[in-house]
Amino acid sequence: NLGALQAAVDAKKLDAKKTVDTAALVAAGLVTKAKDGIRILGNGEISAKLNIEAAGASASAIAAVEKAGGSITVTAAAKGDE
Repeated sequence: NLGALQAAVDAKKLDAKKTVDTAALVAAGLVTKAKDGIRILGNGEISAKLNIEAAGASASAIAAVEKAGGSITVTAAAKGDE
């Protein structure tokens, strides 16, 4: 959720200057494992300019991140595609 990402940035667990990806989220303690990738949801507020790479994102999350000046790149391939 966006609120959790903003809290992690505020607590200096995430560096807003670096790309936020699965490895960064695990290192920050926001997720323990990402079996099928991470999906960003639009719950909460975000003000940090983040560049996020995730397996998926809701329309509201994409809009909120872009409004804050950041971007979300959806990296997931369809199952079975390499």
